[in-house]
Order: sequence, then structure tokens, then C-alpha cells
Amino acid sequence: MPRHSNYEDFSKIPLQEFHDTGISSFFRILSNNLNHQNMLADNKANIMISINTVVLSLVIGSSARNTEYWQNLFVPIIMFVLTSLFTTVFAVLATRPNFVKGIVTQDDLDNKKSNLFFFGNFTSLTPKDFEDSMLTILKDDDYLYRSILANFYGQGMVLKRKYILLKYSYNIFLIGLILSMVVFGFFQYFILS
Repeated sequence: MPRHSNYEDFSKIPLQEFHDTGISSFFRILSNNLNHQNMLADNKANIMISINTVVLSLVIGSSARNTEYWQNLFVPIIMFVLTSLFTTVFAVLATRPNFVKGIVTQDDLDNKKSNLFFFGNFTSLTPKDFEDSMLTILKDDDYLYRSILANFYGQGMVLKRKYILLKYSYNIFLIGLILSMVVFGFFQYFILS
């Protein structure tokens, strides 16, 4: 959108200029939001992976060296190890890449059914077919907008999966930690004393 020096100039700007600027802003904001949420999910998963792998190493190493001392606390230790293990598994599943390679045919391109914004779809094309297909999309506003929106939808579905797995990871960690400490306290004060 061109910059205007004063407020009266806005009445002379064609409505289409505002519409195009609004669409561009919408796509840019949505893209930034999806990328930000994706980075947040990956950071949260990395935190859970880091914490729990350190905890697993310490608990297993410590209990393996002092088996006589820790054998009376076998149940809480196993609960804590399983909690850390399952927490880590769900965090890793959240960050694990899920590559789906789509086969794009000329029929798909002609019928405007392919989404070439996802790299798994266009890597099956030759460089010439890729260029021709992209130019076809760029010349057709409706096809372009639908392709962009389909790409956003796909990113949203990936984010939904990540956050569901992260929720399981955090819930397992929280519940397992509390239960392990309760069982540890029970063993410490009622069984061992």
C-alpha cells in the first residue's frame, strides 16, 4: 500500500488496494503465528526431553551403584523411571518429523487439486514442471489463495498433533512425579522405619 501524507488521501485510494494489503497482512500474521507456535512447541518438547533424560541418567546410575540401599525403594524408583521414560517418549513423538511424500500428477495440477507449498509434494516434480506449476498458481488468484490456505490448514493440523502429544507428556510428568513422591514418602516413613 502506498504511503500517504495526510488522512484525506485515504478516500482517494481504490478499495482493491486496501483489500490486497489486508490479504497480505492476514497471510503474514497467520504465517508468523503458526511459526511462533511451532517454535514454542518444539522448545517445550526439548525442555521435557532434556530434563527427563538427565533425571533418567541420574536415577539409573545412582540406583545401579548402591543397589543395597535402593532395593527397599524399588517401587518408587521404578515409578519415577517409568514416568521419565514415558514423558520423554511423548515429547520425542511431538518433535519427530512426519514426512509425507505426495505424488502430484498433471491431472492434479490441471484440476487445481495439488498443494505445492508443501515440499513433500513438489519434490516429485521435475524442475521444469515445478516452475510451470508455480507460475500457474501465481497467475490464478483463487488457486493461489486456496493453496496458501490449504498449507496453513496442514500446518495447523501438525501443530494440533504436537500440542496433544505435549499435553500427554506434561500430564504424565506431573502425575507421575506426584505419585512417585507419595509412594516414596509412604515407603520411607511406613515401610522402612
